[in-house]
Amino acid sequence: MKKVFLSLVLLASIAVVNAQNVAHKVSEKVTVQFPTKPEEKSMNGITIFFSKDKDTTKGYGAMVFDLSAMGLTGDPIEMLGDGFWEQFKAGMTGQMAGATISKDQITKFKDKNSLYLEIDGMNSADETLKGKKAFGYVFFIGPVMHQVLFYSTNPSAKVADGQAFFDGIEIGK
Repeated sequence: MKKVFLSLVLLASIAVVNAQNVAHKVSEKVTVQFPTKPEEKSMNGITIFFSKDKDTTKGYGAMVFDLSAMGLTGDPIEMLGDGFWEQFKAGMTGQMAGATISKDQITKFKDKNSLYLEIDGMNSADETLKGKKAFGYVFFIGPVMHQVLFYSTNPSAKVADGQAFFDGIEIGK
């Protein structure tokens, strides 16, 4: 009886540990709660973190790019105003390999000026976006750009499906 009880306690403990999100510090001031330990890739000053839900129909990403190496010393939104987002969006669209921005809006995210995006990747050749819808925010802390995205293969996905992910993002001062 003791062995059965101990086995049940052990299994319950493992289930609780596996059900918890993984807090991952993606930059000096931003921590993201991923559902599983994220993969990390870095290239050309950009660091990308990506995690999938256990059912793999949902994905969660964060990207960090420090623009100070390009000579930027402050927050480009403060320096250039909201017009910066139009330039940013035009450059981003050119790199999405057939995906389209179906909605964009200048808004606040965690008290930061940000660009909210909804991306339709159904016709994208990019492996990250191919066949998916994505919802996310782009914001700056000084010269460091942060992008957080929720991806879904469900064609009727909504931003609300990723709200727990966005709510779990912490931005320090």
